[in-house]
Amino acid sequence: MRILLSSMLLAFPLSLLAKDAVEVSVKADQPLGELRPIWNYFGADEAGTALTDEGQHLIKELNKLSDEHPIRIRFHHLLTSGDGTLALKWSSTNVYTEDEDGNPIYDWTRLDAIMDTLTQPGIQPFVQASFMPQALSSQPEPYTPTLTQRGLPKDMVSGGAFYPPKDYQKWQELIRAWAQHSADRYGLENASSWLWELWNEPESPYFKGTTAEFCKMYDHFAYAVKSVLPNAAVGGPHVTDPGWKNGDVFLKAFLEHCRSGENDATGEIGAPLDFIAYHAKGTTRIDEEGHVEMHLRNQLRTIDTYSGIIASFPEYADLPVYLGESDPEGCAGCPATLDPERDYRRTSQFASYTAASFLRKQALAARHGGNLQGAVSWAYTFHDQPWFNGLRALTTNKVSLPVFNAFKLFARLGPTQLQATSDGMLETDTIISDSVRSDPDIGVVATRSADGAVQILLWNYHDVANDFSSETDIALSVSHLVDSSETVTATITRIDEHHGNAYTLWRALGEPQDPSEEEIGAMHEASELVREPFTLERTDEGDLHAEVTLPRQSVVLLEINRN
Repeated sequence: MRILLSSMLLAFPLSLLAKDAVEVSVKADQPLGELRPIWNYFGADEAGTALTDEGQHLIKELNKLSDEHPIRIRFHHLLTSGDGTLALKWSSTNVYTEDEDGNPIYDWTRLDAIMDTLTQPGIQPFVQASFMPQALSSQPEPYTPTLTQRGLPKDMVSGGAFYPPKDYQKWQELIRAWAQHSADRYGLENASSWLWELWNEPESPYFKGTTAEFCKMYDHFAYAVKSVLPNAAVGGPHVTDPGWKNGDVFLKAFLEHCRSGENDATGEIGAPLDFIAYHAKGTTRIDEEGHVEMHLRNQLRTIDTYSGIIASFPEYADLPVYLGESDPEGCAGCPATLDPERDYRRTSQFASYTAASFLRKQALAARHGGNLQGAVSWAYTFHDQPWFNGLRALTTNKVSLPVFNAFKLFARLGPTQLQATSDGMLETDTIISDSVRSDPDIGVVATRSADGAVQILLWNYHDVANDFSSETDIALSVSHLVDSSETVTATITRIDEHHGNAYTLWRALGEPQDPSEEEIGAMHEASELVREPFTLERTDEGDLHAEVTLPRQSVVLLEINRN
């Protein structure tokens, strides 16, 4: 039930607000421009997960997040050889083999099943040409690393799948055949609307070749796609952090090749490049007191660095940019049960980090003139895993985790960003310099939808997860939303340790790994977001005021509708 507001009084009168309350101000009549839904992008190593019960359930849940903009899914291993075995950081389709005379044999069965899932209404694939089929690998043996469903082996990115092709013409023909098959099965226009990319983190152990070999692969990849789908967007290179394996050096070399290098497929100068993609990650560790310590600085610094590099190439400065992976740290398939520094994934700290990072990314890239279109959360779900084992995922056994609820709140934001300030929100440059180590980041983003409703997203984030119980009072002011003849209704939705959070309940139940149907039902209920009535005070001038309390590591959405 919603409460009708006119001159109603607050439950906590403004005169009783704490003097040190953080002041948040929203100017409903001052639009700032478009707030893109850059968060509508998700991904995972294990493409075959899309075919499991957990994967199918999550696709349906993701599809609910957006009516106007598709949800894009990026998977590894769409071309990897194998029998379909699913393991941490591993999947396979066996799409390409050869007969005894070296002639190609294409089997689209598993790949079609995955792509059928990723092309249903509301979903689009972020198509990644990886990894190398065994019959094409320049180092085919050994091919498959040690596989496991419970912990990652040290050789998780070893083997023939991560080498360049032995024959670039056969590689080109594989990509051409894939593009043609996609056009035949899904339609030319549909297949042309996908984002087509080559490989993953080619400066890292994911690629056992040289920079020159990667650029050569890209030439043949782009030529093959464009020969069938001339209007399709091709891009890359999906390098990871500039401080790890010299990703910045690799990005510059790749952009220079696309601009002025000799194209191995055509013999001409340059290669087509329709979008640029890179990865931005934070870091985590266990601090001296045993608490999870995140590092928002590292992720934002990477975006700042790579945005500057792209801006230094005038030919590419306006191209669409995608963060192909954009996460608090690097290893989605490393469970917190074996690696405690990743314990944030189970708690509301992941939700608050996600709000504090995502709502800064578009503006940060734009400072360099960057055209950020999407940021992939390398988080999906995992099949046949223990409850709450701390893999980087959106659900655990189909129960939503707090971070998934953050994306559900993002989906309720409007398309137009409004002027909003918080005197507890840290400057982005301060975070790039110092991260969030002293005061928490008490942030705000406000939006307006087409019907005039206003949405206000608030968060209370800190890098160190040593305190979920401290609270910060917010003194909220919303101006120029309504005139004297209008009334409003409002609701509040919370994510914190006790709201939208099944992990807290699971711990209270004794952390069962074989929960009863009743316990599973209770966890689903605990994970749900609940809209509750929210009361604002109206001044004589028509402005709206309220007090909101934010626990540490929380996210709150206020929705105000005009009547």
